[in-house]
Amino acid sequence: MTYFKHILILSFLSILFSSSGFSQRITSYWMKHLPQASYLNPAKESGCKIFIDIPVLPNFDINLIHSGFTINDAIKQHPFYSDSFMIDLDGIEKALKTGNNINAETEISIFNFGLALKNDMNISFGINYKLSEYFQYPKALIELRRGNYRENETPLAFNFRQNLNFYREIYIGASKNFNNTLYLGAKLKYLSGYANIKTNKMDLEWYTSTKPEDMYDWTFNSDFDIKAASIIPWNFTDSAGQITGIDIDTTLISDPASDLSGLLFPKNTGLGIDLGIEYNLDNRLTLSASLIDLGYISWKTSSKIMTQQATFKFSGLDIAKYIGNLNDTTGENTTLGEKIKNDMIDTLMNVFNPTIEETSYRTSLNSKIYLGANLKITNWLNTGFLYKGVFFNKSLISAWSFSANANLSKALSYSVSYTIMNASANNIGMGLAYKVGPFQMYLITDNMAAPFWAVNESNFSNEWLKNTKTFNFSFGLNFLICGNKYDIGLME
Repeated sequence: MTYFKHILILSFLSILFSSSGFSQRITSYWMKHLPQASYLNPAKESGCKIFIDIPVLPNFDINLIHSGFTINDAIKQHPFYSDSFMIDLDGIEKALKTGNNINAETEISIFNFGLALKNDMNISFGINYKLSEYFQYPKALIELRRGNYRENETPLAFNFRQNLNFYREIYIGASKNFNNTLYLGAKLKYLSGYANIKTNKMDLEWYTSTKPEDMYDWTFNSDFDIKAASIIPWNFTDSAGQITGIDIDTTLISDPASDLSGLLFPKNTGLGIDLGIEYNLDNRLTLSASLIDLGYISWKTSSKIMTQQATFKFSGLDIAKYIGNLNDTTGENTTLGEKIKNDMIDTLMNVFNPTIEETSYRTSLNSKIYLGANLKITNWLNTGFLYKGVFFNKSLISAWSFSANANLSKALSYSVSYTIMNASANNIGMGLAYKVGPFQMYLITDNMAAPFWAVNESNFSNEWLKNTKTFNFSFGLNFLICGNKYDIGLME
Protein backbone atom coordinates (compact mmCIF):
# COMPACT_ATOMS: atom_id res chain seq x y z
CA MET A 1 0.00 0.00 0.00
CA THR A 2 1.40 3.41 -0.95
CA TYR A 3 2.24 6.21 1.47
CA PHE A 4 -0.52 8.31 -0.05
CA LYS A 5 -3.02 5.53 0.54
CA HIS A 6 -2.18 5.48 4.27
CA ILE A 7 -2.78 9.22 4.52
CA LEU A 8 -6.03 8.94 2.62
CA ILE A 9 -7.36 6.20 4.89
CA LEU A 10 -6.43 8.01 8.11
CA SER A 11 -7.86 11.31 6.88
CA PHE A 12 -11.09 9.71 5.68
CA LEU A 13 -11.60 7.94 8.99
CA SER A 14 -10.74 10.99 11.09
CA ILE A 15 -13.17 13.22 9.20
CA LEU A 16 -16.07 10.79 9.12
CA PHE A 17 -15.63 8.44 12.07
CA SER A 18 -14.25 10.87 14.62
CA SER A 19 -17.63 12.08 15.70
CA SER A 20 -19.46 9.04 14.66
CA GLY A 21 -24.65 10.66 10.11
CA PHE A 22 -27.79 9.14 9.52
CA SER A 23 -28.93 6.11 7.67
CA GLN A 24 -29.77 6.76 4.04
CA ARG A 25 -30.73 3.40 2.50
CA ILE A 26 -31.88 5.40 -0.52
CA THR A 27 -30.76 2.80 -3.04
CA SER A 28 -32.83 0.02 -1.45
CA TYR A 29 -36.16 1.86 -1.82
CA TRP A 30 -36.98 0.58 -5.33
CA MET A 31 -35.31 -2.82 -5.03
CA LYS A 32 -37.94 -5.46 -5.74
CA HIS A 33 -38.33 -8.51 -3.46
CA LEU A 34 -36.15 -6.95 -0.72
CA PRO A 35 -38.03 -7.01 2.62
CA GLN A 36 -35.86 -4.18 4.01
CA ALA A 37 -37.55 -1.77 1.58
CA SER A 38 -40.55 -1.86 3.93
CA TYR A 39 -38.39 -0.10 6.55
CA LEU A 40 -38.55 2.97 4.31
CA ASN A 41 -42.19 2.51 3.33
CA PRO A 42 -44.39 0.07 5.31
CA ALA A 43 -46.75 -0.22 2.32
CA LYS A 44 -44.10 -2.10 0.34
CA GLU A 45 -44.41 -5.90 0.12
CA SER A 46 -41.63 -8.35 -0.73
CA GLY A 47 -44.00 -10.81 -2.43
CA CYS A 48 -43.08 -13.65 -0.07
CA LYS A 49 -45.22 -15.63 2.32
CA ILE A 50 -42.70 -15.61 5.17
CA PHE A 51 -39.78 -13.32 5.87
CA ILE A 52 -37.24 -13.65 8.70
CA ASP A 53 -33.93 -11.87 8.98
CA ILE A 54 -31.40 -14.39 10.27
CA PRO A 55 -30.79 -13.72 14.00
CA VAL A 56 -27.37 -15.43 13.99
CA LEU A 57 -26.14 -12.83 11.48
CA PRO A 58 -27.84 -9.53 12.40
CA ASN A 59 -28.63 -7.22 9.51
CA PHE A 60 -26.35 -4.22 9.81
CA ASP A 61 -26.63 -0.67 8.53
CA ILE A 62 -24.24 2.24 9.04
CA ASN A 63 -24.03 5.72 7.55
CA LEU A 64 -21.48 8.49 8.04
CA ILE A 65 -21.75 12.02 6.65
CA HIS A 66 -19.71 15.20 6.80
CA SER A 67 -21.37 18.11 5.01
CA GLY A 68 -18.36 20.43 5.31
CA PHE A 69 -14.96 19.88 3.74
CA THR A 70 -13.69 16.81 1.92
CA ILE A 71 -10.28 15.14 1.99
CA ASN A 72 -9.44 16.97 -1.22
CA ASP A 73 -10.25 20.31 0.46
CA ALA A 74 -8.19 19.50 3.56
CA ILE A 75 -5.06 17.80 2.20
CA LYS A 76 -2.79 19.11 -0.54
CA GLN A 77 0.47 17.87 -1.94
CA HIS A 78 3.47 19.77 -0.58
CA PRO A 79 4.66 22.33 -3.16
CA PHE A 80 8.34 21.40 -2.70
CA TYR A 81 8.30 17.73 -1.70
CA SER A 82 6.45 15.35 -4.03
CA ASP A 83 6.23 12.59 -1.40
CA SER A 84 4.76 14.83 1.32
CA PHE A 85 1.36 16.33 2.00
CA MET A 86 0.11 19.29 4.01
CA ILE A 87 -3.06 20.48 5.70
CA ASP A 88 -4.73 23.18 3.60
CA LEU A 89 -6.45 25.53 6.08
CA ASP A 90 -7.53 27.90 3.30
CA GLY A 91 -9.18 25.01 1.45
CA ILE A 92 -11.00 23.89 4.59
CA GLU A 93 -12.28 27.40 5.33
CA LYS A 94 -13.45 27.91 1.75
CA ALA A 95 -15.43 24.64 1.84
CA LEU A 96 -17.13 25.28 5.18
CA LYS A 97 -20.54 26.87 5.56
CA THR A 98 -21.84 28.84 8.54
CA GLY A 99 -23.11 25.57 10.06
CA ASN A 100 -21.61 22.19 9.17
CA ASN A 101 -23.00 18.76 10.01
CA ILE A 102 -21.21 15.61 11.09
CA ASN A 103 -23.83 12.89 11.29
CA ALA A 104 -23.67 9.19 11.95
CA GLU A 105 -26.26 6.50 12.34
CA THR A 106 -26.16 2.78 12.76
CA GLU A 107 -28.94 0.25 13.08
CA ILE A 108 -28.64 -3.35 14.24
CA SER A 109 -31.51 -5.68 13.55
CA ILE A 110 -32.11 -8.26 16.28
CA PHE A 111 -35.16 -9.97 14.80
CA ASN A 112 -37.66 -9.10 12.09
CA PHE A 113 -40.53 -11.25 10.87
CA GLY A 114 -43.16 -10.89 8.15
CA LEU A 115 -46.14 -13.07 7.21
CA ALA A 116 -48.50 -12.84 4.21
CA LEU A 117 -52.16 -13.67 4.95
CA LYS A 118 -54.79 -14.92 2.53
CA ASN A 119 -56.79 -11.70 2.30
CA ASP A 120 -53.95 -9.68 0.72
CA MET A 121 -52.80 -8.61 4.16
CA ASN A 122 -49.26 -8.70 5.49
CA ILE A 123 -48.29 -8.48 9.15
CA SER A 124 -44.83 -7.92 10.60
CA PHE A 125 -42.97 -7.79 13.90
CA GLY A 126 -39.45 -6.69 14.75
CA ILE A 127 -36.85 -5.63 17.31
CA ASN A 128 -34.07 -3.21 16.34
CA TYR A 129 -31.48 -1.06 18.11
CA LYS A 130 -30.77 2.38 16.67
CA LEU A 131 -27.98 4.85 17.42
CA SER A 132 -27.85 8.27 15.79
CA GLU A 133 -25.54 11.23 16.27
CA TYR A 134 -26.22 14.65 14.74
CA PHE A 135 -23.57 17.31 15.42
CA GLN A 136 -23.30 20.78 13.94
CA TYR A 137 -20.23 23.01 14.28
CA PRO A 138 -19.58 26.60 13.10
CA LYS A 139 -17.20 27.95 10.49
CA ALA A 140 -15.95 30.36 13.18
CA LEU A 141 -13.72 27.60 14.57
CA ILE A 142 -11.30 27.93 11.67
CA GLU A 143 -11.83 31.68 11.27
CA LEU A 144 -10.29 32.01 14.74
CA ARG A 145 -6.87 31.29 13.20
CA ARG A 146 -6.81 34.93 12.01
CA GLY A 147 -7.48 36.17 15.53
CA ASN A 148 -10.58 37.40 17.30
CA TYR A 149 -10.30 41.08 16.36
CA ARG A 150 -13.01 42.48 14.07
CA GLU A 151 -12.95 46.14 13.02
CA ASN A 152 -16.74 46.36 12.90
CA GLU A 153 -16.93 44.79 16.40
CA THR A 154 -19.02 41.87 15.17
CA PRO A 155 -18.60 38.79 17.34
CA LEU A 156 -17.14 35.44 16.54
CA ALA A 157 -20.22 33.25 16.92
CA PHE A 158 -19.64 29.67 18.01
CA ASN A 159 -23.04 28.04 17.53
CA PHE A 160 -23.09 24.29 18.14
CA ARG A 161 -25.95 21.80 17.94
CA GLN A 162 -25.97 18.26 19.27
CA ASN A 163 -28.53 15.44 19.13
CA LEU A 164 -27.56 11.94 20.22
CA ASN A 165 -30.15 9.16 20.47
CA PHE A 166 -29.72 5.52 21.42
CA TYR A 167 -32.90 3.49 21.72
CA ARG A 168 -34.60 0.19 20.98
CA GLU A 169 -37.77 -0.19 18.95
CA ILE A 170 -40.24 -3.06 19.10
CA TYR A 171 -42.83 -2.78 16.35
CA ILE A 172 -45.88 -4.46 14.90
CA GLY A 173 -46.93 -3.64 11.36
CA ALA A 174 -49.58 -4.35 8.79
CA SER A 175 -50.04 -3.64 5.08
CA LYS A 176 -52.97 -4.17 2.73
CA ASN A 177 -53.10 -4.68 -1.02
CA PHE A 178 -56.27 -3.31 -2.67
CA ASN A 179 -56.67 -4.96 -6.12
CA ASN A 180 -52.95 -4.58 -6.89
CA THR A 181 -53.56 -0.85 -7.30
CA LEU A 182 -53.42 0.73 -3.85
CA TYR A 183 -51.08 -0.39 -1.06
CA LEU A 184 -51.36 0.98 2.47
CA GLY A 185 -49.09 0.18 5.39
CA ALA A 186 -48.31 1.23 8.97
CA LYS A 187 -46.06 0.24 11.85
CA LEU A 188 -46.62 1.04 15.51
CA LYS A 189 -43.44 1.17 17.59
CA TYR A 190 -42.78 0.88 21.30
CA LEU A 191 -39.54 2.71 22.09
CA SER A 192 -37.10 2.25 24.96
CA GLY A 193 -34.44 4.94 25.36
CA TYR A 194 -30.91 4.23 26.59
CA ALA A 195 -29.10 7.57 26.14
CA ASN A 196 -29.83 11.06 24.88
CA ILE A 197 -28.04 14.40 24.56
CA LYS A 198 -30.07 17.18 22.99
CA THR A 199 -29.20 20.86 22.70
CA ASN A 200 -31.77 23.52 21.97
CA LYS A 201 -28.99 26.08 22.26
CA MET A 202 -25.23 25.83 22.70
CA ASP A 203 -24.01 29.27 21.66
CA LEU A 204 -20.94 31.31 22.61
CA GLU A 205 -20.15 34.79 21.24
CA TRP A 206 -16.75 36.49 21.55
CA TYR A 207 -16.58 40.26 21.11
CA THR A 208 -13.41 42.35 20.94
CA SER A 209 -13.97 46.01 21.72
CA THR A 210 -12.63 48.67 19.33
CA LYS A 211 -13.58 51.67 21.50
CA PRO A 212 -10.66 53.77 22.85
CA GLU A 213 -11.85 53.62 26.47
CA ASP A 214 -11.82 49.82 26.62
CA MET A 215 -9.66 48.95 23.62
CA TYR A 216 -9.24 45.21 23.11
CA ASP A 217 -11.49 44.19 26.00
CA TRP A 218 -12.99 40.75 25.48
CA THR A 219 -16.67 40.10 26.09
CA PHE A 220 -18.09 36.58 26.12
CA ASN A 221 -21.83 35.87 25.92
CA SER A 222 -23.09 32.32 26.44
CA ASP A 223 -26.54 30.83 25.97
CA PHE A 224 -26.92 27.11 26.70
CA ASP A 225 -29.97 24.87 26.90
CA ILE A 226 -28.87 21.24 27.09
CA LYS A 227 -30.85 18.10 27.94
CA ALA A 228 -29.18 14.79 28.80
CA ALA A 229 -30.28 11.41 30.11
CA SER A 230 -28.91 7.89 30.41
CA ILE A 231 -29.78 4.57 32.03
CA ILE A 232 -26.27 4.75 33.53
CA PRO A 233 -26.35 7.10 36.57
CA TRP A 234 -24.29 10.26 36.17
CA ASN A 235 -23.85 13.60 37.91
CA PHE A 236 -22.43 16.98 37.04
CA THR A 237 -22.26 18.37 40.58
CA ASP A 238 -21.38 17.17 44.06
CA SER A 239 -23.77 16.92 47.02
CA ALA A 240 -23.34 20.64 47.71
CA GLY A 241 -24.37 21.57 44.17
CA GLN A 242 -20.87 22.56 43.06
CA ILE A 243 -19.78 21.63 39.55
CA THR A 244 -17.13 18.93 39.68
CA GLY A 245 -17.26 17.59 36.11
CA ILE A 246 -19.09 14.57 34.77
CA ASP A 247 -19.09 11.66 37.21
CA ILE A 248 -20.36 8.39 35.67
CA ASP A 249 -21.35 5.34 37.69
CA THR A 250 -19.85 2.48 35.67
CA THR A 251 -21.40 -0.32 37.75
CA LEU A 252 -23.96 -1.22 35.09
CA ILE A 253 -21.23 -1.32 32.43
CA SER A 254 -18.87 -3.57 34.40
CA ASP A 255 -21.65 -5.70 35.90
CA PRO A 256 -24.81 -5.71 33.69
CA ALA A 257 -26.44 -8.28 35.99
CA SER A 258 -26.55 -5.68 38.78
CA ASP A 259 -29.61 -4.10 37.16
CA LEU A 260 -30.67 -6.44 34.38
CA SER A 261 -34.28 -5.27 34.41
CA GLY A 262 -33.19 -1.65 34.01
CA LEU A 263 -30.92 -2.66 31.14
CA LEU A 264 -33.58 -4.66 29.28
CA PHE A 265 -36.59 -2.50 30.17
CA PRO A 266 -35.47 1.11 30.69
CA LYS A 267 -37.97 3.59 32.09
CA ASN A 268 -37.38 5.97 29.18
CA THR A 269 -40.31 4.98 26.99
CA GLY A 270 -42.06 6.38 23.96
CA LEU A 271 -44.13 5.66 20.89
CA GLY A 272 -43.49 5.94 17.18
CA ILE A 273 -45.31 5.26 13.94
CA ASP A 274 -44.42 4.67 10.29
CA LEU A 275 -46.98 5.36 7.55
CA GLY A 276 -46.77 4.48 3.86
CA ILE A 277 -48.75 4.44 0.64
CA GLU A 278 -48.15 3.27 -2.93
CA TYR A 279 -50.51 3.76 -5.84
CA ASN A 280 -50.25 2.23 -9.32
CA LEU A 281 -51.65 4.74 -11.78
CA ASP A 282 -51.45 2.16 -14.56
CA ASN A 283 -49.32 -0.83 -15.41
CA ARG A 284 -46.23 1.34 -15.74
CA LEU A 285 -46.26 4.29 -13.29
CA THR A 286 -46.24 3.95 -9.49
CA LEU A 287 -46.36 6.82 -6.99
CA SER A 288 -45.06 6.32 -3.46
CA ALA A 289 -44.89 8.26 -0.18
CA SER A 290 -44.03 7.50 3.43
CA LEU A 291 -43.46 9.13 6.81
CA ILE A 292 -40.94 7.27 9.00
CA ASP A 293 -40.06 7.63 12.70
CA LEU A 294 -42.82 10.02 13.72
CA GLY A 295 -42.74 9.78 17.51
CA TYR A 296 -41.17 10.68 20.84
CA ILE A 297 -39.31 9.34 23.88
CA SER A 298 -39.85 10.51 27.47
CA TRP A 299 -36.53 10.53 29.35
CA LYS A 300 -36.79 9.84 33.08
CA THR A 301 -33.62 8.06 34.30
CA SER A 302 -30.70 10.31 35.29
CA SER A 303 -32.35 13.03 33.20
CA LYS A 304 -31.15 16.62 33.58
CA ILE A 305 -31.75 19.98 31.94
CA MET A 306 -28.84 22.45 32.03
CA THR A 307 -29.46 26.09 31.17
CA GLN A 308 -27.20 29.11 31.30
CA GLN A 309 -27.15 32.71 30.12
CA ALA A 310 -24.10 34.68 31.15
CA THR A 311 -21.78 37.54 30.14
CA PHE A 312 -18.12 37.80 31.08
CA LYS A 313 -15.86 40.78 30.34
CA PHE A 314 -12.11 40.30 30.41
CA SER A 315 -9.99 43.46 30.57
CA GLY A 316 -6.67 41.85 31.37
CA LEU A 317 -4.86 40.93 34.57
CA ASP A 318 -3.50 43.15 37.31
CA ILE A 319 -0.25 41.34 38.02
CA ALA A 320 0.72 43.80 40.76
CA LYS A 321 -1.81 42.41 43.22
CA TYR A 322 -0.25 38.96 43.01
CA ILE A 323 3.38 39.99 43.56
CA GLY A 324 4.48 39.53 47.14
CA ASN A 325 1.29 37.65 48.04
CA LEU A 326 1.88 34.17 46.69
CA ASN A 327 1.19 32.11 49.84
CA ASP A 328 -2.22 30.50 50.27
CA THR A 329 -4.06 30.18 53.59
CA THR A 330 -2.35 26.89 54.39
CA GLY A 331 1.08 28.45 54.19
CA GLU A 332 2.11 26.33 51.24
CA ASN A 333 3.96 28.06 48.44
CA THR A 334 1.94 28.85 45.32
CA THR A 335 3.54 30.00 42.11
CA LEU A 336 2.39 33.14 40.33
CA GLY A 337 1.02 31.13 37.43
CA GLU A 338 -0.92 28.78 39.71
CA LYS A 339 -2.44 31.69 41.65
CA ILE A 340 -3.59 33.44 38.48
CA LYS A 341 -4.93 30.19 37.06
CA ASN A 342 -6.90 29.35 40.20
CA ASP A 343 -8.43 32.84 40.39
CA MET A 344 -9.42 32.73 36.73
CA ILE A 345 -11.02 29.31 37.12
CA ASP A 346 -12.96 30.47 40.19
CA THR A 347 -14.18 33.56 38.32
CA LEU A 348 -15.26 31.61 35.26
CA MET A 349 -17.01 28.95 37.36
CA ASN A 350 -18.99 31.65 39.19
CA VAL A 351 -19.93 33.52 36.01
CA PHE A 352 -20.72 30.51 33.83
CA ASN A 353 -22.34 28.41 36.55
CA PRO A 354 -25.31 26.67 34.87
CA THR A 355 -28.67 25.94 36.40
CA ILE A 356 -29.12 22.17 36.57
CA GLU A 357 -32.60 20.76 36.98
CA GLU A 358 -33.06 17.06 37.56
CA THR A 359 -36.34 16.47 35.77
CA SER A 360 -37.82 14.38 33.01
CA TYR A 361 -38.21 15.71 29.48
CA ARG A 362 -39.40 14.58 26.07
CA THR A 363 -37.63 14.51 22.70
CA SER A 364 -38.98 13.76 19.25
CA LEU A 365 -37.43 11.32 16.81
CA ASN A 366 -35.63 12.50 13.69
CA SER A 367 -38.55 11.97 11.35
CA LYS A 368 -38.01 11.21 7.66
CA ILE A 369 -40.21 11.62 4.60
CA TYR A 370 -39.91 9.80 1.28
CA LEU A 371 -41.63 10.82 -1.96
CA GLY A 372 -41.07 8.74 -5.09
CA ALA A 373 -42.15 7.71 -8.55
CA ASN A 374 -41.28 4.57 -10.48
CA LEU A 375 -41.62 3.95 -14.21
CA LYS A 376 -41.71 0.40 -15.56
CA ILE A 377 -39.66 0.04 -18.75
CA THR A 378 -39.90 -3.72 -19.25
CA ASN A 379 -40.91 -6.66 -17.08
CA TRP A 380 -37.36 -6.79 -15.68
CA LEU A 381 -36.29 -3.12 -15.74
CA ASN A 382 -37.66 0.05 -14.14
CA THR A 383 -36.42 3.53 -13.27
CA GLY A 384 -37.11 5.37 -10.05
CA PHE A 385 -37.00 8.85 -8.57
CA LEU A 386 -36.88 9.40 -4.80
CA TYR A 387 -36.82 12.44 -2.53
CA LYS A 388 -35.75 11.98 1.07
CA GLY A 389 -36.00 14.62 3.80
CA VAL A 390 -34.76 14.32 7.39
CA PHE A 391 -35.98 16.72 10.07
CA PHE A 392 -33.13 17.87 12.32
CA ASN A 393 -32.86 20.92 14.58
CA LYS A 394 -35.97 22.54 13.06
CA SER A 395 -34.50 22.22 9.56
CA LEU A 396 -34.92 19.78 6.68
CA ILE A 397 -31.92 17.91 5.25
CA SER A 398 -32.76 16.83 1.70
CA ALA A 399 -31.52 14.27 -0.82
CA TRP A 400 -32.65 13.51 -4.39
CA SER A 401 -31.99 10.18 -6.05
CA PHE A 402 -32.44 8.60 -9.50
CA SER A 403 -32.11 4.86 -9.98
CA ALA A 404 -32.25 2.06 -12.51
CA ASN A 405 -33.52 -1.22 -11.05
CA ALA A 406 -33.29 -4.64 -12.66
CA ASN A 407 -34.64 -8.07 -11.83
CA LEU A 408 -32.31 -10.11 -14.00
CA SER A 409 -33.68 -13.47 -12.91
CA LYS A 410 -36.10 -14.84 -10.36
CA ALA A 411 -33.36 -14.64 -7.78
CA LEU A 412 -31.36 -11.51 -8.61
CA SER A 413 -32.27 -7.88 -7.93
CA TYR A 414 -29.81 -5.18 -8.90
CA SER A 415 -29.99 -1.40 -8.55
CA VAL A 416 -27.75 1.51 -9.54
CA SER A 417 -28.47 4.97 -8.11
CA TYR A 418 -27.26 8.54 -8.47
CA THR A 419 -27.94 10.77 -5.48
CA ILE A 420 -27.49 14.46 -4.75
CA MET A 421 -27.09 15.03 -1.00
CA ASN A 422 -24.99 16.99 1.50
CA ALA A 423 -24.03 19.56 -1.16
CA SER A 424 -22.39 16.70 -3.04
CA ALA A 425 -23.29 15.23 -6.42
CA ASN A 426 -20.74 12.41 -6.73
CA ASN A 427 -22.83 9.75 -4.99
CA ILE A 428 -23.15 6.69 -7.19
CA GLY A 429 -24.73 3.80 -5.30
CA MET A 430 -25.34 0.14 -5.91
CA GLY A 431 -27.61 -2.51 -4.43
CA LEU A 432 -27.50 -6.26 -4.93
CA ALA A 433 -29.85 -8.90 -3.53
CA TYR A 434 -29.40 -12.55 -4.47
CA LYS A 435 -31.53 -15.50 -3.39
CA VAL A 436 -30.57 -19.17 -3.40
CA GLY A 437 -33.31 -21.43 -2.10
CA PRO A 438 -34.85 -19.72 0.93
CA PHE A 439 -31.76 -17.59 1.69
CA GLN A 440 -31.34 -14.06 0.40
CA MET A 441 -28.22 -11.97 0.94
CA TYR A 442 -28.02 -8.26 0.15
CA LEU A 443 -25.28 -5.62 -0.08
CA ILE A 444 -26.23 -1.96 -0.52
CA THR A 445 -24.37 1.36 -0.53
CA ASP A 446 -25.43 4.85 -1.60
CA ASN A 447 -21.84 5.82 -2.40
CA MET A 448 -19.45 3.30 -3.95
CA ALA A 449 -16.36 5.51 -3.58
CA ALA A 450 -14.78 3.58 -0.69
CA PRO A 451 -15.37 0.00 -1.96
CA PHE A 452 -14.48 0.96 -5.55
CA TRP A 453 -11.23 2.55 -4.40
CA ALA A 454 -10.41 -0.51 -2.26
CA VAL A 455 -10.55 -2.88 -5.25
CA ASN A 456 -9.34 -0.53 -7.99
CA GLU A 457 -6.78 2.05 -6.93
CA SER A 458 -6.39 4.56 -9.73
CA ASN A 459 -6.36 8.31 -10.28
CA PHE A 460 -10.12 8.19 -10.85
CA SER A 461 -10.90 6.20 -7.69
CA ASN A 462 -8.51 8.35 -5.63
CA GLU A 463 -10.19 11.58 -6.77
CA TRP A 464 -13.66 10.11 -6.22
CA LEU A 465 -12.84 9.07 -2.66
CA LYS A 466 -11.09 12.36 -1.84
CA ASN A 467 -14.17 14.33 -2.89
CA THR A 468 -16.84 12.22 -1.19
CA LYS A 469 -18.78 13.34 1.86
CA THR A 470 -20.77 10.17 2.51
CA PHE A 471 -20.03 6.62 3.50
CA ASN A 472 -22.76 4.06 4.09
CA PHE A 473 -23.18 0.34 3.90
CA SER A 474 -26.01 -2.14 4.47
CA PHE A 475 -25.56 -5.87 4.71
CA GLY A 476 -27.83 -8.72 5.74
CA LEU A 477 -29.15 -12.22 5.28
CA ASN A 478 -32.85 -13.02 5.01
CA PHE A 479 -34.83 -16.22 5.13
CA LEU A 480 -37.70 -16.10 2.59
CA ILE A 481 -40.42 -18.57 1.67
CA CYS A 482 -42.19 -17.27 -1.39
CA GLY A 483 -44.12 -20.22 -2.84
CA ASN A 484 -45.10 -20.79 -6.47
CA LYS A 485 -46.93 -17.49 -6.84
CA TYR A 486 -43.88 -15.46 -5.92
CA ASP A 487 -41.10 -17.86 -6.84
CA ILE A 488 -37.97 -15.71 -6.91
CA GLY A 489 -35.39 -18.37 -6.03
CA LEU A 490 -33.31 -20.37 -8.46
CA MET A 491 -33.24 -23.41 -6.19
CA GLU A 492 -36.48 -23.02 -4.22
